[in-house]
Amino acid sequence: MSVEEESYNPYCEVCSGCGEDGCCSAMICQHSKDGAYCETYLADLRFAYLMFKDMWELVDSEEGKKKLDEIYDKNRDLIYRQEKV
Repeated sequence: MSVEEESYNPYCEVCSGCGEDGCCSAMICQHSKDGAYCETYLADLRFAYLMFKDMWELVDSEEGKKKLDEIYDKNRDLIYRQEKV
């Protein structure tokens, strides 16, 4: 085994993500200039946001809208209330 192979570390030094789809969430990314997978994770987040917008528009029943509003509020509170603490 070469020295290069022995020193290889697949994990990002900033967030410890491995960059593998389905293994590490893009939400752990710190979007640092020193991050190993920031571009990939940013693309994942953009894709997820676009999917969210498109799926949101598909909801046409009042029951569906109410349930989605509850899920949206729960997730918004989970993320944004933490930042204020």
